[in-house]
Amino acid sequence: MPELNIDGKTSLYAITGKYTGFSPIPGLFNTIVSFMGYNSVMMPFDTNRYDVQMVLDALQILNCKGVYIDTPHRCDLDGLLATQTEEARISGAVNIIRADDRGYNGNNTEVKAFQKAFPKITGETLTGKKIFLIGSGGIARAIAVACAYELCEKVTFINRTQIKSRELCERINKRFGNIAFAADLNEPETIHNFYNADIIINATSAGMFPDIDNHSLPENYNFLPHHLVLDTVYNPPQTRLMRLAGTKCHRVLNG
Repeated sequence: MPELNIDGKTSLYAITGKYTGFSPIPGLFNTIVSFMGYNSVMMPFDTNRYDVQMVLDALQILNCKGVYIDTPHRCDLDGLLATQTEEARISGAVNIIRADDRGYNGNNTEVKAFQKAFPKITGETLTGKKIFLIGSGGIARAIAVACAYELCEKVTFINRTQIKSRELCERINKRFGNIAFAADLNEPETIHNFYNADIIINATSAGMFPDIDNHSLPENYNFLPHHLVLDTVYNPPQTRLMRLAGTKCHRVLNG
């Protein structure tokens, strides 16, 4: 493997978030740029959410070319960017920042990534599907917007903070029509939507290492054979939610 050489002309890229120590992104980036012969390096910066602007300002002074925004800061960038793509504006979340003469420009590349990956991984389309989505953070927002672009029938959100879910629903419904709904786990209609969903997606960090015994659903929510279950947590490869789903469902996939 080629070595990573750093000198005065090396282009700086960064990843910032709360869990950068668990992220494979810097290692992948540095391996690829070294193999391709690019004079670039990515550095991780663990960041408190209240320090995001300070970190971005410092990186701009250092002529940082781009920043990968990791959990949980993807929804904390309003007012900090020069421009945003439509995917970023609708979702209210940014995962990639690119620098140019105007400043930092935000994108949410996970929207298109999910649109492309879902049919390849599952062999199915999102069109006409009923989605039950757990979470309303950056990953959940990207998935929801991807489902909307692919003409899903309905997205039901559950989240610890309903204010966030309602705000996200307003963003989606303004662009795509009345397809997104914020729900309460304790309401009978929510349980009905869960059982009737085609696809159930955990887009929270519940079950992520080291908290591997946690999962995001109450015990009275039971999976059914027709459910396609996706868990966006990638460490561990099989979460507790996936194990529970695997006892009932034929199709259970990780992030």
